Amino acid sequence: MAQLQMHRPHLDDIPRTPTVPAGYGLRPMATTGNLTSLAETLSKAFGEVWSVDDVRSRLINAEDVHAVYVITWEDRVVATASSRHVSDYQPDKGYVHWVGTHPDHARKGLAATLIERVLQDFISRGYTSAVLQTDDFRLPAIRAYLRYGFLPVYDVDAEDHRSRWSTLLQSLFARPTSPHR
Repeated sequence: MAQLQMHRPHLDDIPRTPTVPAGYGLRPMATTGNLTSLAETLSKAFGEVWSVDDVRSRLINAEDVHAVYVITWEDRVVATASSRHVSDYQPDKGYVHWVGTHPDHARKGLAATLIERVLQDFISRGYTSAVLQTDDFRLPAIRAYLRYGFLPVYDVDAEDHRSRWSTLLQSLFARPTSPHR
């Protein structure tokens, strides 16, 4: 099954996030940085094994990845997002890539800070809009993307995603029912 896609049609009025919580720091990932902790965070965030070699080949040295941003805590990478450009896929758009937070540091607004930083990166590169791909079960991420102006893409490679989005949005915005009703 194809991943869901989302599109931010413009890069105007990007919501501002509060500064990172005390003890955390936001910075670009250096090629000589702590790739082991970045691999660990990606592994934990996405439930798949990332090695240091994977980080190098898929992010740090990848020609289509312009920047990898990280949030650190006690000198360890605990959240990340990348600025990517796929010229033959979306020539005027930036591609938000591998946004992930280590589960021990979830729900602190770290992903929102990274999304804002990546969108600012796109502006500095002259892109006019942004795209991303995600999975149906990543509800906290989708909630953040919606807050940042990303909209569902319903037709992906001739596949209709309306029913998937309908189910997902209903679960995102459903109100808990009271047992007394």
